Order: sequence, then C-alpha cells, then structure tokens
Amino acid sequence: MINIVAKITPQASLFDDCKGRLQQILKSTQAEVGCIRFELYSNSEQTCLFLVEQFTSQAALDTHYSQPYVKEVFAFYETALAKPVEVNKLVAIEQV
Repeated sequence: MINIVAKITPQASLFDDCKGRLQQILKSTQAEVGCIRFELYSNSEQTCLFLVEQFTSQAALDTHYSQPYVKEVFAFYETALAKPVEVNKLVAIEQV
C-alpha cells in the first residue's frame, strides 16, 4: 500500500487555476485500477492544496503518473508553482 500526502503551493495568482485543474482529474484518478483514495484539500488561507492519495502498489502509482491528464497537470506545475511539490510518503504505524 502506498500512502501519500502531497503539498502543492501555487503562485497566488494561479491558485484557482491549479485547484480547477486538480478537480478535473479527481474522478478519472479515482476510477484508476489500484487507486483507493485520491482527495483534494486546501488550507484555510487558500494558499496551499493537498492531495491525499492511496494506491495499492508502486506499480499502480506509476501507472497513475503516466496518465496523460496527470502529465498535463505536472506540465502546468512547471510554471505555476511558488515552490516544488512536497511529496510525503507515509507508512502506517503498528497499533500496540
């Protein structure tokens, strides 16, 4: 299982555009084989976006990254972001 929280910080003037582009890929991504969770959030200041993602395997995540709609968003990021995407891969902590 792959768990990710990605923090996306667009330039202020492109926040709504970035949010809209991510909203457009939500349903397609959620329908991908191997996608368990793909949700978009914002902080209360509307300066950062967060993708909470869960995929069954690295192969499923790699397939996600290879989709044309994902590549389009990544291309947009090249000029739209105030700083690089912060990708946090999370591992579950065993319950005691």
